[in-house]
Amino acid sequence: MKQEPRIPVQSRSRERVDMILKTARDLIGKRGIDAVSMREIAQSARIQIGSLYQYFPGKNSLLLAIMREYYDRINEGTKTLLESVRNAEEFESLGEKALIQFAEFFQKDPALANLWAGARAVPELITEDNLDTHRNAELIVKTGLRCLPGLKENDLRPFALYTCHTMGTLVRFANELDSQQGKAVLEECRQILRLRLKSLVDLSKSRRRKK
Repeated sequence: MKQEPRIPVQSRSRERVDMILKTARDLIGKRGIDAVSMREIAQSARIQIGSLYQYFPGKNSLLLAIMREYYDRINEGTKTLLESVRNAEEFESLGEKALIQFAEFFQKDPALANLWAGARAVPELITEDNLDTHRNAELIVKTGLRCLPGLKENDLRPFALYTCHTMGTLVRFANELDSQQGKAVLEECRQILRLRLKSLVDLSKSRRRKK
């Protein structure tokens, strides 16, 4: 059963939860989920262990709450990026913009790599991660349908799911390499995305010519 966090509505309790989340995010981000105990989180947040369990029944529920915040931020960033796309040419350059945005997101918060790895190691959180992939992929599909007349949903969805699910893995891997290799990996990813996006644009043009 998934350990759902209990998020309070009262401002004082909400402030306490925010402190717990910040503390857990810092500790897990630096050392990994397995190296951090609930007792250590409580001590660092200067609260009783019972109070911690009152809001979060275990580390998994803490990680779930932390990752949901990241998922929401990524989704908002994706939404903002896609809202500005109005035509096929802009759609074709989308991959480069998305990759840059995602890479900057990880670079600004180095702890995210450990947190994300922890999320992928917990079975119930994999479901949450996959739901986020589908949520962001839906934004790409809707943008493609708007900008590429002639394409259908099943033309776009596999690409959207693949891109949303693999981009985080590629960016994390690039960050683990030395600077030169990391940049080369991201450039390879950018080129592959551009080619696939161009093929979708070309497919749209081809279908319009046949009408």
